[in-house]
Amino acid sequence: MPIIYAKDPVVLPLLNRMCLPRQTLIDIGIKVGGERANVAVCEPPQVAGFETWRWGTRFFREDEGIRGLEWEACDRDQVSGIRNPKLGIKLVVCATNINTGNPDPNKQPKNLRDRGPASRRLIHQNTGQMKLGFMPPDDPRDELWYYCLYLSQQHIGIELSRPTDEYEGYITDFSDRIIIAKPGDIPGMRKFQVSEEFADVPRPQAFRK
Repeated sequence: MPIIYAKDPVVLPLLNRMCLPRQTLIDIGIKVGGERANVAVCEPPQVAGFETWRWGTRFFREDEGIRGLEWEACDRDQVSGIRNPKLGIKLVVCATNINTGNPDPNKQPKNLRDRGPASRRLIHQNTGQMKLGFMPPDDPRDELWYYCLYLSQQHIGIELSRPTDEYEGYITDFSDRIIIAKPGDIPGMRKFQVSEEFADVPRPQAFRK
């Protein structure tokens, strides 16, 4: 059973130690939702999961505030995300289900796309509870954390969770879950509206001379 951190007096100090501002985590989730809204209902389920990971990873890597807190792009171990070498943490974006952000211990998030062999190895390297001191480990391997993101028309759920077990690529257990946005905290995803001045305009006709 994971330890769940859901109250601000506990969550905010933890995020401060992890060098991950809560508002930034929320803002990135909303931005990813704007991109994910372009995925058509008729597309395969894997598409939504891929787009969440793709845009989330990009936004984390581009965010100046995140980079200023010594997070850097990381593709080590064939798993793409960001890492903080001073903290010994690797953060990977993961599209998860409706349980995301729900503090009920019986409702853990489940990834929408199965994890590949590389991710599965990293999950099994996580052992025990998280190190609250967030000090660089003697072991050069980073602790793996997931930025779990649930996106729907109704709400956006976000949490940072540390996986410790999986079965056939689907996470079955976490040691720790830090709730960032519970169901109802953030409105559902919406497509970003493009200003009319930047909207598509008819191309001028080409005449052959």
